[in-house]
Amino acid sequence: MATRRAVLRAGALAPLLSACAPGVFGNDPGVLRIAVPWDGAGLTAFQAVLERIRSPGADASAYPYPVDVLPLGDDVDTALNIAGRDAPDIVMLPEAGRVRELAGTGLRAVGDSLWTAAGPPLYGPPWRELLWHRTIDGDAESLYGVPFKAANKSLVWYDREAFGDGDAPRSWALSDWPDRIGSFARGERRLLALGAADGWVLADMFANVLRTVAPADYEELTELPADARGANVPAPHRNWDRPGVRAAFTVLGQVWGHPDAFPGRVAETLRRQFSDAIRDVFLYRSAAMVVAPDFAEPVVRQSLRRTGRSTGTVGVMPFPAFGRGYRPPRIGGGDVMVITTKAGERAEALVAALAAKEAPQPWMARYGGFVAPRRDTTKPASYQGIFKDVAGELNAWEVFGFADLLGPLGRRNGLWRILTNFLVDVGYRSPGRIGAATDAAIAGLAAAESGVR
Repeated sequence: MATRRAVLRAGALAPLLSACAPGVFGNDPGVLRIAVPWDGAGLTAFQAVLERIRSPGADASAYPYPVDVLPLGDDVDTALNIAGRDAPDIVMLPEAGRVRELAGTGLRAVGDSLWTAAGPPLYGPPWRELLWHRTIDGDAESLYGVPFKAANKSLVWYDREAFGDGDAPRSWALSDWPDRIGSFARGERRLLALGAADGWVLADMFANVLRTVAPADYEELTELPADARGANVPAPHRNWDRPGVRAAFTVLGQVWGHPDAFPGRVAETLRRQFSDAIRDVFLYRSAAMVVAPDFAEPVVRQSLRRTGRSTGTVGVMPFPAFGRGYRPPRIGGGDVMVITTKAGERAEALVAALAAKEAPQPWMARYGGFVAPRRDTTKPASYQGIFKDVAGELNAWEVFGFADLLGPLGRRNGLWRILTNFLVDVGYRSPGRIGAATDAAIAGLAAAESGVR
């Protein structure tokens, strides 16, 4: 079944894949083309950011020249492989882990000054390891990407009105969830919503479970080669059959495989997209909780407006630790601005303008669902509203999302597909299938990795 995102992406790509016909983007050779992964409200919000940096007197990094935006969804390879005059100059890369693969080949370095402003680094340590690289013939590390939009992937949203004690879920460990699923089920309302039609949703939940259950395995499986030099470094050989990975699948199976976990059970869950799952909690009220990044905010606010409810009914909490003696996961991610090797001469100036500390204010203040990766960016008052309980943690995550660091293995034909199959296995069959489903998932990861090496 084609997803809404696939349809949108196909429509967006149609003019780009028609032999790069002249005139698609106008005849001004000074126009820069920037490929972005957003559609809908995200695309509208980014256009507002562009309008701001093109306004006279916006700030010292204003960019007064024309810009064409290419909404390509998450099809990063298409963005990087478009040739000719329609090729993007800048790509908003949603997989920061790809930078080390493309440094010096598909991507060119940007000015080191964008990393610091006469003081400490502007971005947290997790970004540095992924964005600074020494190419095969390079003597020193260079910067190959600048963070634009961060995301906190270790959040749980819940409807306070669904619980007798409005903030009850905050006291639960992850190990409590299977029992809570059974005791919560009432009428048509279930404890959890899950947008399983979007594979990245499944990958994010798996990452959170793995990070709290087996943090050492999480780090080993995503470890960068010690001598990373760009595209010629062979992919690491990962051993997926390890106790920590099995433990993570077991926990996930106990949650996903519970017969009362989701409204409509697995059949409906497989048709739910990310935004649908958010609406299940705050609009349709068929579920009480959903694991979702910060950029669920616009959908939450839209649902509140339609139901006439206040933001006080919304709870946001960190994804919980597995239990006593375990740590909560604290996972993040985001979109990184990279410059292609054939980019126009103004590309770095546009990146600098978009990286200015006040550049994202229109997105943050008007649309929401935006975490600024720069440490010195001013937070609007709205961050003390819905996010008041986690405001200090939104940009304090420790590691990047698991799937984002795996390259092709972490995408549609790898981890996403394997987790979808795992959900079907544990959801349509008895709980006794968790062991067999785990065996199949681990075998699938090993086979998928062999196929992409």
